[in-house]
Amino acid sequence: MADAPTPPEDSPADATDSTAEATDSTTEAADRAPVPTASQERVFDRIWTQLPAQQNRASSSWWFFILFPEGETGYGPRQLMFSIAARVGDRIRVNDVWLPGMDLDRDVAGGVDEFDVISVGWDGDEDGVEERIVNQPARATLSAAGSIEAWTETEDGDRRGSAVRASDDRPLGLEAEFAGEKGAVEFEAWGDLDSATTAPVQSMAMNTPLGGVDVVAFRQMRFAGEFDLPRGTEALEGSCYFQRVCFNVPLFPWKWIWAVFPDGAAFSAMIPFVGPHVLRDGYEFYDSPTLERATVPIRASAFFSPADGDDVVAFDDVSIEPLLEGDAFDPTATDRAPGEHPDFDVEATTDDGDFLSFTASTYGHARNHIDRPLLDGRARSHWSYNEFLVELDDLDGRVDDHHLSADTLGDGYGTLEYSTGLGL
Repeated sequence: MADAPTPPEDSPADATDSTAEATDSTTEAADRAPVPTASQERVFDRIWTQLPAQQNRASSSWWFFILFPEGETGYGPRQLMFSIAARVGDRIRVNDVWLPGMDLDRDVAGGVDEFDVISVGWDGDEDGVEERIVNQPARATLSAAGSIEAWTETEDGDRRGSAVRASDDRPLGLEAEFAGEKGAVEFEAWGDLDSATTAPVQSMAMNTPLGGVDVVAFRQMRFAGEFDLPRGTEALEGSCYFQRVCFNVPLFPWKWIWAVFPDGAAFSAMIPFVGPHVLRDGYEFYDSPTLERATVPIRASAFFSPADGDDVVAFDDVSIEPLLEGDAFDPTATDRAPGEHPDFDVEATTDDGDFLSFTASTYGHARNHIDRPLLDGRARSHWSYNEFLVELDDLDGRVDDHHLSADTLGDGYGTLEYSTGLGL
């Protein structure tokens, strides 16, 4: 989430050195690794801190991956998500699992930060979503040297938890492990470092006396690894999205989408909002579509990233609205089959007449939720993190005089977040 458009980084330096010049030119071109800029390295280093001096009683942090394995017609319909999350508080409950919250008075010395986290993960496609593959609390160690690790051992001697580390082999690459009751995965992810979407960027950096948000986004990475999951053991590769998020304000409602196309193009939109949804407890919708859409956006943003590596195109207006009409959809249902979740209407425009619109057709849903006791347990705050697996239907648009459609871009798939509640 919190993914605003970012100006492109300066181009990487030439990776050729005197030794490589003596090799065969074809082999040299294939083997040359991208060379990070100093700016990219500084942003990458921020992955390994949650800025403890800026934290307050509302703070939360998470590190997460969304994986889009290569399919027959694009990067989908299969998607996987893995995350490490923490929040300040005496006790918190994530997905009905209790764990200690972060202590604001903890010691952080030598670039080493220790605190409690939960590791979570799901695997989904058009046949449904396997949730809680990982749902494991553990004590974490975050090191400025380039790692976060959170492992524990079960009574049977099984190791559960997660780790994300800076790669030893790829410039600004990441290596990840997640292990839970339902499976274990190991993969690496890396970027070409030649644009604002294929390199790590600071997509948000806000720090005020009342709180702030700090986001490192590595939007278009490649991933490859081994996945031992309920459907079997397999090798997967494809497109990867990564963020490190530090929230030093209460968790508020938002709508966010990240969608990718077979040729490497991508679309993203982020719409923080206020509305009656801050009072929502659980996964449901209002009976009235008008009430469900009664939201006031705050600093909404959206962009389209072309496949040719040109500058991202920022939109001036964007909307994401749930489509609740239809006899087959029950807004108040609490137990839904894969096809019983809402679709979403997405529209983005620029002041110059460029536009992009589509229906985000939902074929799966996953939910993570966080509760925190308040007033010595007499009350609680609740925040739901709903993730919808979507296919982009009825795609139509024009950007820089290029027509955008399924014919020109191919089949688009994405993750759409619709978060509600208020994490005080």
